[in-house]
Amino acid sequence: MMKRTLLIATSLALSACSSYQVPESPAFKADSNWAVMPMVNNSNTPLASEKAEQILNAQLYAKGINALMYPASQSNDLASILDTMEKRRAAQTWLASQPVDYIITGSVEEWHYKSGLDGEPAVGITLEVKSAKSKTTYWRATGTRGGWGRESVSGTGHIVIEELLEGLNIEQK
Repeated sequence: MMKRTLLIATSLALSACSSYQVPESPAFKADSNWAVMPMVNNSNTPLASEKAEQILNAQLYAKGINALMYPASQSNDLASILDTMEKRRAAQTWLASQPVDYIITGSVEEWHYKSGLDGEPAVGITLEVKSAKSKTTYWRATGTRGGWGRESVSGTGHIVIEELLEGLNIEQK
């Protein structure tokens, strides 16, 4: 009886640390042309969206999608790095010249360590798949997770993105 109570309590504690809304997507062919476009950084952590984009691109590859990544900015000054509108404009200009069927983008709501004794990581991400041509949204999912004291923010972000991509229906050749 004690084992069962402990198992239920542990399950409740673990489920309270995350929340996901991940609908099933329509079927996408793995051999379609994909591009990862800039994500919006709504967190207080500079460059959080760029970190999430890199993780997203790697996890898409693991699912059989070899997505193009929008070109990184060649500017090194702080104002250019933080100018998200310029980055988005440059990415849109680049996208117009690419033979891409689908774009995947989204936003980062949280990407930080909570303050306090343990400083657990907290990550919140929304992803969406759109038509590159019509900009019609085909799929959108969101998730948040609070990690444990010894986890990294990137590791927690990896888990959130992986959970979100579970809803992406990819048809292999």
